[in-house]
Amino acid sequence: MFDILIVGGLIVDGTGNTPYQGDVAIAGGRIVAVGRIEGAEATLVIDAGGLAVSPGFIDMHSHSDLSLVSHPRASSSLVQGITTEVAGSCGWSLAPLKNETAASVLKELCLGLMGAVPPELAEAPDAGPGQAAGQEQAGGFEVAATGQEQVGGLQGAAAGQEQAGGLQGAAAGPAPARHPGLAWHSFGEYLTYLEKLGLGVNLYPIVGQSLIRAHVVGARRRMATPGEIEAQRALLEACLEEGARGLSTGRAYAPGGHASTEEVIALCRVVAARDGLYTSHIKDEGAGLIDAVAEAIRIGRESGVRVEISHHKAVGPANFGKVAETLTMMEEARNAGVDVTCDSYPYAFAQVFSMLEEIPGITPAQPVDEVRALLSQDDFRAKVTAEFVKASAEEHGPPGFFSRPESIMFISLGRDHDLEGQPLTSVFGPNPLGQAEPAPQPAVASGGAGASGAETSTGLSGGAGVTQGATGSTRPRPVPLEPARVRALVDKGLDFLLEQDLHVNLAAIMCEPDVETVLGHPQTMVGTDAFTIDRDLGERTPIHPRHFGTFPRVLGHYCRTRGLGDLATMIQKITGLPARKLRLAERGLLARGNWADVVVFDPATISDRATAKEPYLEPVGIKWVIVNGRVAAEDGKISDARAGMVLRR
Repeated sequence: MFDILIVGGLIVDGTGNTPYQGDVAIAGGRIVAVGRIEGAEATLVIDAGGLAVSPGFIDMHSHSDLSLVSHPRASSSLVQGITTEVAGSCGWSLAPLKNETAASVLKELCLGLMGAVPPELAEAPDAGPGQAAGQEQAGGFEVAATGQEQVGGLQGAAAGQEQAGGLQGAAAGPAPARHPGLAWHSFGEYLTYLEKLGLGVNLYPIVGQSLIRAHVVGARRRMATPGEIEAQRALLEACLEEGARGLSTGRAYAPGGHASTEEVIALCRVVAARDGLYTSHIKDEGAGLIDAVAEAIRIGRESGVRVEISHHKAVGPANFGKVAETLTMMEEARNAGVDVTCDSYPYAFAQVFSMLEEIPGITPAQPVDEVRALLSQDDFRAKVTAEFVKASAEEHGPPGFFSRPESIMFISLGRDHDLEGQPLTSVFGPNPLGQAEPAPQPAVASGGAGASGAETSTGLSGGAGVTQGATGSTRPRPVPLEPARVRALVDKGLDFLLEQDLHVNLAAIMCEPDVETVLGHPQTMVGTDAFTIDRDLGERTPIHPRHFGTFPRVLGHYCRTRGLGDLATMIQKITGLPARKLRLAERGLLARGNWADVVVFDPATISDRATAKEPYLEPVGIKWVIVNGRVAAEDGKISDARAGMVLRR
């Protein structure tokens, strides 16, 4: 007597081999038989006639560790067939935790991404002016940038600002005091909290290097001392011992991006010794893409760690086509013995963000009428201008999305819908601040005090803040901005927001041929770069359609419609291939003895429906999702099973 018997389906087993007709039997959470099963009985029999049966889909890059504490059913993941998520990406994780990080960088991250702070973090009191990691408060306006997959906006970049107090502590001295309001402190305590909570999906936990560095070095842009590097290595070792499967970096984001390449290599040697995984949001996905990929390969070569380059892409028209070279670089590195691969998402635009929420002094909690009144006030505009000028001086040029307006497009607008899909230049011009072309400066050595970077978007990438300015090979120093020109731009931007009823959503631009080039490569896997949600986050917190549509889009649009690969190949790309990379020996394949993570879907109809304007639309064609032998979703309806596991090391 089986628990579940799936009969008469097209078995696409995750190996890449030719699919065949057969049955799958499940008992005790495991697959107990695959093939022709005659005369068997089961508590639940699923007729899979005309349907495909595959392993559960594995999301190689997510930020669901940030949301699962508040959205534990993982609805948006399950409806698209995801059963396992790699989380703790882009240098960010919710542990290890101390009060300063909870009250500052993580609070800002969660507010920016999800519009709210999980109660487990909200219990921590505010760090107060000047105390928050990675930010400086001036005149009541937060100028800071915590990681986000975007070229940010008027808030400016706060990477590496000097600040008093907060997270500047060094390795020496006693461990930080435990705050009774926090639900966990260590990485192990965090994982235990999730296990007790119960999750809808399996979680493959990775620790974020930004949290490691913030604990030991703080938020300032400076080199770590040898003692601080050893302290980081010790903290990382403890996280791995408590269950972390690897380390992630956000090389474009503060505070982790302040580390030199050599510092990251030192940490990755700890990960390599335990056969862990290193995932990286690289330094630059725009002009410095080639150098950024070279750095990731170097880290793998010199540390021996397995490398996964996250959400691989090229942002901005000037950089389209560069992915062909970077994929070749990875192939050559693999041939030389470096285990380096990448993942991507099937969309030609990056993280969606609200122009409104990028303005200093504006928060999601403010009533709409209050926001309208503020945007119209001359003194408010003067303060925004001052913050923009200050941030520009610190970043040696226009911060945020106005530094590369040709690389950002309008995703959705309140009124002028004909501008949707057009670059910012269509409204603000190619050089909105009228800057003269600067002379290039000498390259910054990889061992320098702070790698900032990326004119791209990504993280998740990260929260309310923005990516830092260009990095990598050369860093121009433009002529200082003229306050009068900045004020003119602020006036134009705020007037535009008011004209659009405050609804202006933006995203960094990629190109469709690049998406197909990366996604179609045999060694590329798939990641949502999203966080799972159980409910609508509201209009003031925009999300990307990848939250609901990533995997159905891969199998529908790119497999069935575009012919990027046959069904067996594309299923292997999202099941068996990532399971092998992640060292998940008992997942990713429909094989006897493996954990029963299974998706039953219609290969003729599976499709994404979510769009930039309607990102919450659920996909079609997925009939059943089974997690560890229990039904997690049926025809889009999420069960109360919460059968997921924390896949500790």
